[in-house]
Amino acid sequence: MGTNKFDGIKQLTYLDAKNEIRTGDLLFCDGHYMVSELIKKVSNSRFSHVGLMFHWNDRLLLFESVEDDGVRIVPLSHYLYNYENSGAKYNGTLYAGRHNGMASLTDQGGINNMLGKAADLLNRSYDKNEIARIVARIGLGVGRHTDNDEYTCSEFIEECYKQLKIIFSFENKGFIYPEHIAADPNVEALFEITP
Repeated sequence: MGTNKFDGIKQLTYLDAKNEIRTGDLLFCDGHYMVSELIKKVSNSRFSHVGLMFHWNDRLLLFESVEDDGVRIVPLSHYLYNYENSGAKYNGTLYAGRHNGMASLTDQGGINNMLGKAADLLNRSYDKNEIARIVARIGLGVGRHTDNDEYTCSEFIEECYKQLKIIFSFENKGFIYPEHIAADPNVEALFEITP
């Protein structure tokens, strides 16, 4: 099920991973929550979520779009030590990935454009209805995607990367999943992140 490029990769503790992660790297989540399992089942994927990591001062932060909050920023450390203010780790496995196109960026301007777009989208709603529409398109072959100001996690990442003229390769059926981004041949699996 899904891409296997993340199988057997090295594990790094959060403190070690923090030094290896670059702004623009991707966080892939293999969650074990009810909604996560539904996303993985519908998408035939190992991944239920994707986010965009970036450094700010001495912090490692994550831009993401989530069901309850929409587009937000959280410290990546929350996933490892205090997910959703629970005092516990995220229930699942976390992986870092990097698009090879990031290495070819020679100026900070492109990264700033990507982060600027991500910031412009803060507080936009999560596209809950898109999940139902995707299920209908897959199961019934009806409907199509319409652009709006709401974003699933994958749509958010796709929009941010467009600022760098990076397009993820996937079979365009009118939707994009975390699996499509992870399986892109230009996305390299880096490591699993552990507490």
